[in-house]
This record gives sequence, structure tokens and C-alpha cells, in this order.
Amino acid sequence: MAAYRNPRRPEVRFAVLGPLEVRHGDREVAVPGDRARALLAALLLRAGRTVPVEDLVARLWNGDAPAPRRVKATLQMVVTRLRQALGEANVVRTTANGYAADVPPGALDLHVFRELAAGGEYAAALRLWRGTPVADVASPVLRREDVPPLLEEHLVVLERRIEADLEAGGGGELEEELRGLVARHPLRERFWALLMTALARSGRRTEALAAYAALRARLADQLGVEPGPNLQRLHRELPAPRPVAPRRLPPRTGFFVGRRAELAALDGLLDVDAGTVVVAAIGGTAGVGKTALAVHWAHEVADRFPDGQLYADLRGYDPTADPVRPDEAIRHFLDALGVDRGRVPVGLDARAALYRTVLADRRVLVLLDNARDSEQVRPLLPGGTAPLVLITSRNDLSGLVVREGAVPLSLDLLDEPEARALLERRIGSVGRAAEPAALDSLVAHCAGLPLALAIVAARAAADPDLPLGALAAELADERTRLAALDAGDPATAARAVFSWSCRRLSEPTARVFRLLGLHPGPHVTPAATASLAGVGTPAAKEALRELVRSRLMSQPAPGRYAFHDLTRLYAADEAREHHDEDERRAAVRGLLDHLLHSADRADRLLYPQRDPVALVPAGPGAVPVEPVDHRAALAWFATEHPVLVGAVELAHEEGFDAHAWQLAWTVATYFQRQGHWRDQLATQQVALAAGLRLGDLDAQVRAHRNIGLTGIKTGDLDGAARHYGLALELSSRLGDDFGRARAHRGLAAVHEQRGRYEDSLRECASALELFRGSGRPAAVAGALNAVGWFHSLLGDHDAALAHCREALSAFRELGDLFGQAGALDSLGHALHHSGRHDEAVARFREAVELWRDTGAKDEEARTSRRLGHAERDRGDVPAALAALERAAELFDGLDPAEAAAVREEVSRLSPARHGG
Repeated sequence: MAAYRNPRRPEVRFAVLGPLEVRHGDREVAVPGDRARALLAALLLRAGRTVPVEDLVARLWNGDAPAPRRVKATLQMVVTRLRQALGEANVVRTTANGYAADVPPGALDLHVFRELAAGGEYAAALRLWRGTPVADVASPVLRREDVPPLLEEHLVVLERRIEADLEAGGGGELEEELRGLVARHPLRERFWALLMTALARSGRRTEALAAYAALRARLADQLGVEPGPNLQRLHRELPAPRPVAPRRLPPRTGFFVGRRAELAALDGLLDVDAGTVVVAAIGGTAGVGKTALAVHWAHEVADRFPDGQLYADLRGYDPTADPVRPDEAIRHFLDALGVDRGRVPVGLDARAALYRTVLADRRVLVLLDNARDSEQVRPLLPGGTAPLVLITSRNDLSGLVVREGAVPLSLDLLDEPEARALLERRIGSVGRAAEPAALDSLVAHCAGLPLALAIVAARAAADPDLPLGALAAELADERTRLAALDAGDPATAARAVFSWSCRRLSEPTARVFRLLGLHPGPHVTPAATASLAGVGTPAAKEALRELVRSRLMSQPAPGRYAFHDLTRLYAADEAREHHDEDERRAAVRGLLDHLLHSADRADRLLYPQRDPVALVPAGPGAVPVEPVDHRAALAWFATEHPVLVGAVELAHEEGFDAHAWQLAWTVATYFQRQGHWRDQLATQQVALAAGLRLGDLDAQVRAHRNIGLTGIKTGDLDGAARHYGLALELSSRLGDDFGRARAHRGLAAVHEQRGRYEDSLRECASALELFRGSGRPAAVAGALNAVGWFHSLLGDHDAALAHCREALSAFRELGDLFGQAGALDSLGHALHHSGRHDEAVARFREAVELWRDTGAKDEEARTSRRLGHAERDRGDVPAALAALERAAELFDGLDPAEAAAVREEVSRLSPARHGG
């Protein structure tokens, strides 16, 4: 085994940068068997991280895995054999969903290679390589998927070593090595650039130009492309004197789409006469296309800046190099402007003064790309009134806005048509465009992020035989989506790009960012963040502000913060990487406590008479919200609606079953009143599963009843009858008369939908009898109203009026607005069908107002329809039409079939408006 630096000299050493080797002390440890060696290699290449079982199976059996029922046992046998072979050198650990190699510090040559390279000791790092990594391991999958990234790392470090040698004064002596490298890697532009630099520094510019011409011809012949921007810039600078009017903009992409509003805003800057330099700051999250927009616009308006265009990549978020110092950037600008190097002073202030003097009367466009912060940019702002400065940054450059009057321009995600246009243009193949479903999926899962769309297009272009459907399947799975957004270039891989932004965060905010990846989305609040991260609300607010400034989150509305979908996936990956299971569960528990107790308080404002639930106690870090009244409760539910749906599923997935069913219970009132039946069904099905897993009969009863109501509203009457029947059976087993009564009420509603009003009346009578013994007056009043309603449907309007008036009186005494509305609606129905139209209209109007106050859209729609009928029958056609049109408007978002039926009534009634 080749020697490598290891100050701690561990007893066990592993080598993968060449043939696989294991040593224990001075003894080589033999690892027999192809599968055992493949297993060890796969674990060492991802040492310290869990390698999932499916990944190991792919590498050990190369697509010819055992039957699914035997995979786990067979893999365990291989693990056992490997552990036995390693003996005292064993580092294999079983994890929750796979295995990991816990290698001691300094014991793996791959880790030592990366440490040396990170420290700038490139030559020492390269000496660790003994050949192709794990070349003697018989695993085609491993060689195909795991080895190429390592070879790329080797080449990058080799490039850095040569760059360092050139910076140290090397030149001609590197020529032979570089000529060998370009021969072995003929399309790797960085090696050609280094060769050209080495030749130029040796005074051989003609040969450097010849090298460029050779590469350009090769690229045109094999790929049909020109050399990249860096190489083109190097080529231009080799033979030419420094121009007085520099043209330093990087080439613009041929795939720019959309951004009409942003381009128009930038165009408006050209006519600003502010008496000073005009500065525009383009901000946005990583990969949103800030540079593409800036470069595209700069080329479009270059002719408006006859004295030149300057460009600097300030490397504010470059993982491989420090940000460019302002004095360095100014020196390069002065070079480009033709200032003799002997005139360039030392020191930032002196250089900045000379820079401003040179540009004072010149009409120049200065593009400062990838700025880290305002302090990096401020010295680079020119003087005079002619220049225009365009800045891009992931950070919030509010300091420039306040002090320098910069115009902020926030760049958002592409909309769906723009995203589709960008992807289709970059893919460019008619055959590929013929996969519309796959394109739809790719556009959806790239979520409007130009970087993601570009990576997908690059992968499709690199492998023309890869069906877009296969690529779409990778993106559809959240577990593989970030990995799919990697085309092999570390500078553009989505995961790497997000990591560069995270490196600039303070540690408390970085922790909050990671834990927010556990939140189900689509937005978070300071209270939810505080509960999830176990920090105070002020600290949560500060972390969220920092994340917004860093463009890792947005603030779509006051008090609400949102991730981009891909950023959320990255945060979730980071949470799994940096926090153990106990920490993650504690964070999820804090979030669920916050949502459950907030939703319960809001629910009790919407429905004070609802039968209570003994909630899971909230932990000490939870920060529940306290809506002040029922309107605030409605507003809170409307805002948190999608979060609550996701939280119910999250609670069940993470094993918090009591939270799962209780959350579903607390949101049920809101969902019912707003007609969100799809979400009601989804959350209640989870609640039922949670109740079954807990063996909690009360939870199951409540879920069955809510699913039953959903069935009635969505037309699944057989399902509704089944669930109400199960609720009745379980309530009887529990000895819960109140639950039995509620089930009878539900069965009555099922019979009503089937037109069996006698059966409905019988069920309601049973419910009323059981409720009278419950000591719950609101439930008794509700049953009285239901009995009255069914008497009315059966034509006994006197009995209906008596029961409903008794119910209304009870509801008013209780202050139950929802119950009052229901009783008024029933009274209106009985009065209308008794021929007392004026009284019916009055009751219906009262009911509509109360439904509106309580946020009960479905009920408001139905009562509005009945009001229209009563107005029609008393001869007030305009009032009837107004009521029916309101009903149709409400039904649009609830039941399209009902909306169509009501509009048909409007159509039939409308001629009467004109005397027809």
C-alpha cells in the first residue's frame, strides 16, 4: 500500500485510490469474495454515511439481485462474511435503512486526499493515487456510478496543482505534462487554458494561439460548439494590446427566455437622469438566472455604452476560492481600461480613486456578478454620471439601496410557459418534444428554477438515448431529485450551488435552515419556526430574516416565509446529515405541538359547542397562536390550510399518531364549512389509520364520522353509510351514547340523500333521545332542528316549525351562531313550503348572514339557493336572481354540478327580468 501522511497512524488503514486494500497495523487484511469486496468498496467510498440497501444491492448484484423476499437476508450474509474477514479491522455498522463504514480519522486514503487538497497541498494529495479507484473490485455499477466522480476530483486537484505551479513562476517546464494531459483529455478546456498560459509565459504566444486553434477545430468537429468564455477571453488577451474601450462581457447564452418585466425595468434605467451613477441590484435565490438576465441585457444595450463594458465575477459564493477583493477587481478593471500597471497604486483607497477618475466622463457599463455583500461592491462603484452599474447577488444588498440609491430588482422563478419554453429550447430535439407528459413532469419538478431546467437539459443532451420519461421519474421521486439535478459539473450541481449559499450563514441560522427542511411546507411562520427549532420567537424571526437576506427563503407575505421546492429538499438532506434521529423527532414534535394546539384554539372559536378532545400535551418549546375571535380563526385556518394537510401526513409518517388524528379532528370544522372535501377525506383517512395503529376506538369513531360526512358531500353514499355504521358499532362498544347519537345523525343524512325521509326522521328521533341524556344542550338543539327539518320534508310543516323554533331558541341562548343559521334555514324551508313566503325570505336572509359570518360556504350556497326560490315564489324576480347568482358563485368552488344546475335556474328565470 502506498504511504500517505497520517500523523495519528491509526491501527486500521483503508485504501481505495487504486486497488482495494486493508491493513491492520503492518499486516494486510485479505477480503475474499467478489460481493464482500464490492460491499466494502461501496461503504468506503461513502464512508461515514449510510448507504441504503437498494444502493448496495445494485452494486453487489449488478442488476441480477435475489428475489425481493430474499434480498435482505442475502445481503446480511454478505455483511457477516465481510465482518468476519475484517476481524479487528471491522468498521461496518448497521443503520436504520442500510449500512455505513465508520472509518477512524486519517484511516482512509480518500479522506486524507480531500483534506490535503482542501489545505492546498495538491502535490501531496495527488501522490496518494495508485491508479483507478477500486479497479480490482468486480462491480460494473460501482465503476459506472461511483468511480467517475472520484476521477473528476483527481483532475480538478491536478488542475489546481498546475495553477499553483504557474502562479509560483512555472511555465516552460510544465509544457510536456500539459501536452500529455490535453492528449488524454482532448475536450477538457481547462488543461488547454493552462497549456496556453504556460506557453505565453515562456514567450511563445504563437504556439499558444496555435493550441487555441487546434482546440477550436476539435470542438467544432466533434461537438459543434465554440470554446468556453474563459478560453475565449484568454485567447483574446494573448495577442491583443489592452483596449481603451474594453469589451469584457461574457458570452450570453442562446437559451434565454422570458423576463419581459425585468428587462423593461432595466431598460427604464437607461433614461434615468439622477445626477450620479445609476446602480441596479438584481437579487434572487441560487440558480434563478440572475447572471443570465444581467449578461443578456448588457449585450442588448452594449451599444449605449460606447466607452466599453467591464465585467467581474466577484465569486461571492464560489466554494473553491475566496471572494475577489475589491482592490484586485479594480486592478483588473484598470488593466482593461488601458492604465499602465506602473501607474496603478498600492492600496484600496488609492486604486479606487484612480478608478473613479478614469471612468469619470466615460459612458461605461460595469457588470459586477456574484457579489457577496454591499461592502465588497461599494469600492467598485465608479464616479461621474455616465457609468451604469449592474450587480447580481444572492444576498440582500439593502445597504446599497439605502446609501447609494441602488434600484433593487428581485428575480423570481420562471412561470410555467417560460419554464417549458426554456426546456424545449435547450433540449431542441423534435423527438424529445414528442414526449409531452414527460416534459410536463420535468417542468413541474424543476419548479421554475432555471438552473434545474438547464441541468435536466444538459443530461438529456449528454445521453440522447435516455428517454425523458426516465429522467422525469428520477425527478418525481423526492429521494432522488437532487441527485438527478447533477450533470457532472461541481460548479452547477444543484446540491453544490445551494451549499455555497449555506456556507455564508451564521451557525444558529444554518441549524434553523436544516431543521426547516423537516417542515411539510409550503410556508412557515416565526411561531412554527420557533417551535420546530426549539428557540425563542425573536431568535426564529432573526434566523428567517437572515435566510431571506441570503435568498434561501422568500417572504411572500408578512409573517410567512417559503422555500423553493428544491431548497427544501436540500435542507431536508442537510437535516438528515447533521442531526440524529432524536434531534429530528424533537423538531417534528415541536412543530406538531404548535400546529395542533393552535388549530385547537382556532377550532374552538369556530365551533365552541363541539365535543372536546383531550389533546396531546404541548412541549415546553411549542409556541401556539391565539386567534382573538372567530374571524381571526377563519383567517388563520385559511393561511395554514396547506401546512395542516401536510402536517397530518407528516405526523403519521413519523409515528406521531395521536398528533395525526387530533390534527385531522381540529381542522375538520374548517374543511367542512369551506367545502374542502378532498382535503377532509385525505386527512381523515390518515386519522383513521393512526387510530387503528394506536388501537384508539374513540379516534376511529371520530374519523369514521368525518369520512361518512365527506361521502355524503361527494356522492359516495354507500361509503358514507358504511362509515357511519362502523362509528355506531364502535360507539356502542365504548358505551358512548353521545357517539351513538352522532352516528344516528349521520345515517339520517345518508337516508336524506336517498330520499328516504321517514328513515331519516327515525334516525334523528333516536339521536334526540340519546342526546337528551348527554347533558349537552347544543347537541339536543341540533337534533331538534334535524327532526324539524325532516318533518318539513315529509310535509308536516306545523311539527317542523315547532321543533325548529325550539332549536333556534336554544341556539340563541347558547350563543351558537352556526346552530342558529341551521335552525333559521330549516324554519325558512317550512315557512316557504307553507306558503308564507315573506316570513321564509326573512328567515333565509338571517341564515345567509350567519353562514357568511361563520365561514360556512357550503351552507351559505344552499341557503342562498333556497332564498332565491322563496323570492321567486313571492314575485321578486330581481332579488331571486341575485340570490341564485350568489349561490352559483359559491358552488363554483364547491360543487361544479350544483353550480351548473343553479345557473340553469338563473337562465330560465332571467327573461322574467325583462317582462318575458
